[in-house]
Amino acid sequence: MYVTLEGQTILFLLCVAMGIGMGLLYDGLRLFRQMLPHSRFLVQLEDGLYWVAVVFAVFHVLLQKNNGEMRFFVLLGIFGGMGLYFALVSPFVMAVGQGVLKAIKRLLVLLITILLTPFRLLWLPFRRPVAYLKGYCGQKGKKGLQLCKVYVKIKKDRLRRDIRFLRKNK
Repeated sequence: MYVTLEGQTILFLLCVAMGIGMGLLYDGLRLFRQMLPHSRFLVQLEDGLYWVAVVFAVFHVLLQKNNGEMRFFVLLGIFGGMGLYFALVSPFVMAVGQGVLKAIKRLLVLLITILLTPFRLLWLPFRRPVAYLKGYCGQKGKKGLQLCKVYVKIKKDRLRRDIRFLRKNK
């Protein structure tokens, strides 16, 4: 199908914009990984899903704007847009994103501290008695387990005698 020079220019600029958008989306994924650390498997899975989504988006744009034809300038526009984004804009976006994540983390810590302060104040008078009870119950529990061990040994011996008695009577 014949596409005019103006149409090719618009498609090229659209592909550059799409490359910039893909870079921005990947930076969002990188910030998400910094916020919540991932295993290698999850990182690879996320990257795979990212590229599958990108392939479908590129295919959709090519199908709509270029009748499904793949041309060199389309690839050049996409990867050029990504390259421009990662060279010029990405460091700024990552710095701002990391600053925003730090601010959110500080805000959440402050909010949790404010919410838990009444409970901490209620806990202060009960801390020593609870620690004493914990130690006391731990000692009694240990003695109780030792008594249980003796009881089990007595029952086991009685069971062995009963089994011997039953075998002799056969």
